Amino acid sequence: MQVKRLLLLLVVFLAATVHAATPSQQQLKQFSKLPKSQQKLLAEQYGIDLGALNASKTELKTAGKVEPVVTEQQNSKQNDFLSDEEKRFKPETVALKPFGSELFSSNSFTLDEMSDVAVPNDYVLGVGDQLKVSLFGQENIEELVEVDKEGRVKISDLSPMHVMGMSYKAFSELLQKQVSKELIGTSAFVSLASLKSIRVFVVGEVQSPGSYTLPSLSTITHSLYASGGLTDIGSLRNVQLKRKGKLVQTLDLYDLLLSGNSVGDVHLKSGDTVFVPSVQSRVTLKGSVRREAIFELKEGETLSDLIRMSGGMKASAYKESILISRYTDGAKTVLEVDSRSMAQTQLRDGDEISISDVATSFENEISLVGAVVRPGKYAWRPNIKIRDILDSNMSNLLPQADRNYGLIVRGKAFEDTSVIQFNIMTQLSENTKAEQLVSLEPSDKIYIFSRFQYKDDEEKALRALDLTQEELEQQERSKLWNLYENQLFQAFVNTKALTELNRREGTKTSSSDRDQEVDSKESTNRWLFSVRVESEQEDEGRIPSPFSRISLLEPVLQRLNNQASPARPVRMFTVQGRVKYPGNYPLAKDYTVADAIEAAGGLLESAYLEVAEMTSYEKGSSMSVVHKSVNLKNELTKPTFKLASKDAINVLAVPKWMDNNQISIAGEVTFPGVYTIKRGESLQEVLARAGGLTEFASIEGAVFTREEIKKQEKLQIQRLSENLQREIASKSLQPATDSISYTEIKQLLNDLDDVEAMGRLVIDLDRIIDGQQELVLQHGDALYVPSKRDSISVIGEVNYPASHLFENNLSVSEYIQRSGGVKKLADDESIYVIKANGAVLMPKKSWFSVDNTDNLNPGDTIVVPLDSNYMDNLTLWSTSTQIIYQLGVAAAAINNI
Repeated sequence: MQVKRLLLLLVVFLAATVHAATPSQQQLKQFSKLPKSQQKLLAEQYGIDLGALNASKTELKTAGKVEPVVTEQQNSKQNDFLSDEEKRFKPETVALKPFGSELFSSNSFTLDEMSDVAVPNDYVLGVGDQLKVSLFGQENIEELVEVDKEGRVKISDLSPMHVMGMSYKAFSELLQKQVSKELIGTSAFVSLASLKSIRVFVVGEVQSPGSYTLPSLSTITHSLYASGGLTDIGSLRNVQLKRKGKLVQTLDLYDLLLSGNSVGDVHLKSGDTVFVPSVQSRVTLKGSVRREAIFELKEGETLSDLIRMSGGMKASAYKESILISRYTDGAKTVLEVDSRSMAQTQLRDGDEISISDVATSFENEISLVGAVVRPGKYAWRPNIKIRDILDSNMSNLLPQADRNYGLIVRGKAFEDTSVIQFNIMTQLSENTKAEQLVSLEPSDKIYIFSRFQYKDDEEKALRALDLTQEELEQQERSKLWNLYENQLFQAFVNTKALTELNRREGTKTSSSDRDQEVDSKESTNRWLFSVRVESEQEDEGRIPSPFSRISLLEPVLQRLNNQASPARPVRMFTVQGRVKYPGNYPLAKDYTVADAIEAAGGLLESAYLEVAEMTSYEKGSSMSVVHKSVNLKNELTKPTFKLASKDAINVLAVPKWMDNNQISIAGEVTFPGVYTIKRGESLQEVLARAGGLTEFASIEGAVFTREEIKKQEKLQIQRLSENLQREIASKSLQPATDSISYTEIKQLLNDLDDVEAMGRLVIDLDRIIDGQQELVLQHGDALYVPSKRDSISVIGEVNYPASHLFENNLSVSEYIQRSGGVKKLADDESIYVIKANGAVLMPKKSWFSVDNTDNLNPGDTIVVPLDSNYMDNLTLWSTSTQIIYQLGVAAAAINNI
């Protein structure tokens, strides 16, 4: 799907500039965003020379300004499309960041906020501090004073006071004493109105080292905010405060981040230096911990300290195996420790610590998958039976569940997988003997299948059951869970499981044995593919039901195929022919023909019970194929034949069996309707049964369709669309004088996607009725006989496409003139006529020549195509439009009946 979308993207943005000698910079930029593998794939598929394309890039870079070849709106659409694809398919890689790296990244903090901070009592007053003094007594005075350069403050009616170096609390007490002494009966209150500024240096591993003017209450962290924060290699755990050349404080920001401890974040003084050294030791912690990150370590800190910094291990962490990747003597080594030795495990710079999760599978689980009400995990207990999981009253089964076939897949990852087939009705019946009941084991997966192979059949049946909306939603949830379960099951379906199994068994395989194993797997894959293709050909395009055998058995068959080897033949078999669900199935122990038929859903009505064909593969010095005939009736009642690896059962049809073959006849016949036909019956015979044609029938306009032709036509349209995209992409890199607009390309491709295949077979109904031609009918055939028409239609590149009353003496050119004549872009040399019977009439000479015989009849359609020269000689453009016109004419004829 990804390749198809990218392919369509390439077509769209290249085709929009077919007239350009080289791609534009915008196009090259979009193409270069694709992965190299996708570029190569598209280049090979469309014959594009990547070398030439790269040369075009170089030329564009040196050629100066290049005029854009696409409109802004078109280019915006293309960029939006590419952006969506990148969002959907580009893998996301989340790199671990150093812990605390985002501490100073916030822009919300400003130094102006420092003015709102409460002033501590030990705040030391200095030059520049402004004090607000309020006096209450005989007179109320409020005065704003500032500490001058000599460290004094002067308050009205009071003697000057020297306050520099005095604490805020000490000054408040001094003021009270001075007022009581000099102003009897007056009380005084003081507050800081404005703080002085201090100048500090912030250097080392900060974003903007230098000298900063800060409010006097600023701390170390405030200075780091002012400098823009730390660089990538700045130490968060060793921020140093130096005063007069001496180290007076070391701040560990981890204390602040992990426990909110800000004791070390002291206030600064003017002239202080905040120094951030580079980090000395870092380790990476990832996996099943609450906080994955890169942590800075101090000397002596252990793995236990690191886990504490990460918030601890998750509950799902596997504590018995903690892996430490370490660089030692120029090489990388791996250490393994457990949770008991974490406190004694010293860490080094560059260590990478990984903590895995415990196994996702449970030791005592049973999984229920498929057409059930409550899919998921169930607890295993000794002697638990299938009826304990499904409920004996079948309340855990969905309405579409197949009651006659279920499957148990047994075996954990890295273990040999086996299957057990069971009949659900037998297992749930109260009359079943105890020895017939299947006991479940830990890790068993129970598969319950739908009675319907395809989604549309299943939905029709469910609608017929009148399920409530809540019940339908429950079914949808079950389907989603089933898809999830299948994804989990696929996780252990890989060749690594087989390798691990061989290692545990202690087996050793030689080179020849491995080659033989590869050959065996390739042979099995070819066998699987051939059977799958054969069984799916009849239902091509239909969507399987999520609970069908096709959907649920695929991972099981893949697992069985992966574990096959020369010593362990693949445990699969095939059922073909007259059964409900032909295909490949897992092979259980002591499997009989009756079991195989039950797995395939049972026999069809047309099955021949006397003889069935059994094909076996016998392996000796070479592979041989043996065909046997078995009495199917006897095998179903008294089974004697045991199936082996890759056996194939072909259930034959009753000789001369006839299905209920039907055809449809509509329109101007005496008795229109659906008719049952026998093998070899002709259209002439069925028309006679239908009473023949009415007097109003247009024999020339009859439309005959056949399902087989419809399938071929659908495939032809699909290939034509792909070829057209390829031709447009090829033309886009060639010099040309004209261009195709983005809208025209998109419209034509959409038309090809939307056009419905008709499967029309051009017939001469008049000769068929007279017996001059014979048309043998097939199931699904349809005949549409329209009423007589008295008009001629003109479509395509004319000024006014319309239908005109038929006049026997008018020519093609005259009908075109009645539609306003041809447009400038019309190809008047390639005008053609679609006859009422679907045949296309091409002129030997120009329709506008004097001696041309037009031979028009009522119901014909004149088509004026677009000149391909205006489309840069896109030959498939004409073919595509012709097919669209033909199918449109046929569809219109049928819709008018």
